[in-house]
Formats: sequence, structure tokens, C-alpha cells
Amino acid sequence: MHPDLSSPLHTEECNALINLLKECHEHHSILKNFGRYSDLIREMRKCLKNEYMEKKTKSREHYNAMWKRLLNPTEESEK
Repeated sequence: MHPDLSSPLHTEECNALINLLKECHEHHSILKNFGRYSDLIREMRKCLKNEYMEKKTKSREHYNAMWKRLLNPTEESEK
């Protein structure tokens, strides 16, 4: 299952893939049952996974910085 596909939540690249997939499903709803869009779905999922991993990395870096500040409060006050 993929995350919410609302456009403000994703990058331009992922939004383009999401919109293309939605448009294809609207106009050719029968073809989606025969695997016509499997490659497009894989690309969309890959893009969403890359976004997730970037957010996860950024969050981990922020966590480490905050933890370091909590352990060494004197270094921050000297700056």
C-alpha cells in the first residue's frame, strides 16, 4: 500500500508519475486489470520510496543533532 497521493506531499517528479497514472486509470480503466501500467506503478513506488528514505535520513540527522545538543549544552552556549 502506498502513502497518501496528495500533490503537496510529494516532489514534482513523483507528482508527474502520480498524475499520469491517475489519468491512465480514468481513461483506460479496463487496461489496469491486465497489467498495462505495471511499469508506471513500479516507477511511482520507487519515487515514493526514495522520498521516504530522504525524509527518514533528514529526520535521523535532525534527531542526532538535537541529541548532541542535549548531551553537550555548554558547547552551544559558548557559540
